[in-house]
Amino acid sequence: MRTVYSVSAFVLASALFGQARLVLNNNAFVRIDGGAWVVLEEPTPVALQTLGTGGNIVSEDEFNRIRWQIRNTLGTYVIPFTTANGVKMPFTYQPAVAGSNEATASVAFSTYNYGAVNATNWNNDLYRPSDVTHMNNFTTALPNSDHVVDRFWIVDPGVSGFAYGTRPGISLGFTYDPGAGTGEVRTGNAITGATTVGAQRFNAGTQQWGDYLPQGTFSAGAVNAVTGVLASAADFHRSWTLSDIGSPLPVELSRLNAECGIGQVRVDWSTASERQNAYFVIEHSSDGQLFGPIGTVAGAGPSSTSSVYQFVDQGRGGVNYYRLVQVDLDGRSTYSMTVVAQCEEGGSLAFEQAYDQGSTIQAVIRVPNDQVRTLALYDAGGKLIWEQARIPMTTGFNRIAIPGDHAPGIYLLRSSGPEGDLFRKVFAN
Repeated sequence: MRTVYSVSAFVLASALFGQARLVLNNNAFVRIDGGAWVVLEEPTPVALQTLGTGGNIVSEDEFNRIRWQIRNTLGTYVIPFTTANGVKMPFTYQPAVAGSNEATASVAFSTYNYGAVNATNWNNDLYRPSDVTHMNNFTTALPNSDHVVDRFWIVDPGVSGFAYGTRPGISLGFTYDPGAGTGEVRTGNAITGATTVGAQRFNAGTQQWGDYLPQGTFSAGAVNAVTGVLASAADFHRSWTLSDIGSPLPVELSRLNAECGIGQVRVDWSTASERQNAYFVIEHSSDGQLFGPIGTVAGAGPSSTSSVYQFVDQGRGGVNYYRLVQVDLDGRSTYSMTVVAQCEEGGSLAFEQAYDQGSTIQAVIRVPNDQVRTLALYDAGGKLIWEQARIPMTTGFNRIAIPGDHAPGIYLLRSSGPEGDLFRKVFAN
């Protein structure tokens, strides 16, 4: 016998509410509180229906859940979620490839925003789902919540006791209130209600957002929508949100390392995925404070898989600091963390001295053999202010005078030649 409930107003606080079908008629509400469940044992989409002027389910907590025993059934499932302020934001779940058919195989659905923290908080990092460890951006491990709508959706095929052995492949559709007052784009965000966003999910196994770049088609309206969000079984994880497609949650720089070799340092790094990456600039410093560019490496192009890079910095000894500048196709750039290589002093190529002598800056360079080198001077902002090419140098110490009455401040000297580049910071009085 199939049980049908037609609900006008119902609050589920702690008890388990099990049934075959739930019908919400003429704007009826069901509010789930206190970590309770609504359990739907009918696997087809008719288990949850809205009639008349529609219906509303208010979750507003990660563990206020609907557990729908869908098993391997295909179809379009609509959850009539509504915000705590009464704005309808239906969520669509459509298995495109059936999962396994265990007797209790279920998907658990819930959604919530900042309300559990306080009514003005836009910082998702303070109320992220229990399996999410960060809301950080690309490479720098800085919070990126200001580029993310202020709501999470839980779509969980792995609840203990009701999990799928083989997860389905899915298509999802999200809607959200774009308002800044009581909606999901709070004052303090860098995005607005008109910003194009896409869906991302958190991979708890690898602790990454960025191995799944923002997906779906965005449309703005009284409520905004992101539809056609496709995820294979491998990408079907529980915690979802919507992020700015121009500044997604981390396109992971998964590794950055610098290792000493014979007279050189090898800098290598890898990314978990890339979206709009044009190229990397490799920067070097001898003191960890004043950095200068020493080379560029082109990006791999749009990718959701790992890419590996390497750059060899010749003629290095002693302590060397390196960082990356990742430059997007639109010219925006992001700095990485800094890594250090503590090397033995190699060979005899060295920038021995650099000092201000009033009308000139004096540079002393030691070379292991006769060679021709270029010397350049940059200001603290990286602007080239003096350069002389093809300076003949003989084995041993070479002194070069850089003319000019330089304004007080920090400058960077760069000496380039066949055995690599040398850098030296100098202070003009």
